[in-house]
Amino acid sequence: MLDAILSAQCARGLTAAGPGPSTIPAGLYELFLENVVLPCRIGVFDYERDAPQRVRIDLLLQVRQDGVQFSDDIGDVLSYDDLLSGLKRILMDEHTNLVEMLAEKIARMCLGHEQVQSARVSVAKLDIYDGVAVPGIRLERTRDQMPGQSPPASRRPLVIADRRI
Repeated sequence: MLDAILSAQCARGLTAAGPGPSTIPAGLYELFLENVVLPCRIGVFDYERDAPQRVRIDLLLQVRQDGVQFSDDIGDVLSYDDLLSGLKRILMDEHTNLVEMLAEKIARMCLGHEQVQSARVSVAKLDIYDGVAVPGIRLERTRDQMPGQSPPASRRPLVIADRRI
């Protein structure tokens, strides 16, 4: 069965790397950290405040590559260990009510690394519905959305005064 699926994908031009040409801009590479399952103090209900619950986190980062080619020096790349340590600090730091805020904190941590240009973050609460469903959120943030930076004039929202007659 798997062979038939793979053959059909190949016939349509789909491979494990994805369809068609790369969408990664020149000078960047994608770094991912997937299926990170850790305890987290999260939730608005009393029973969620009593004990940590498991969350699953997936990260997909676009990272600036400072050379034409990679060297074999760990100092030249973003470390997975640094990302995982940052996740652990955030998850056990303080209670967070909403997965939306947790994802926002994680995106900020990722974008705190100067070479990270964008961060896609997925957070799922694994134990909330006893395996029947897994609720969660996905979001994407870019460097130009970092706090303290105003968006370019072309991307600022247009505010129109509400005038009642």
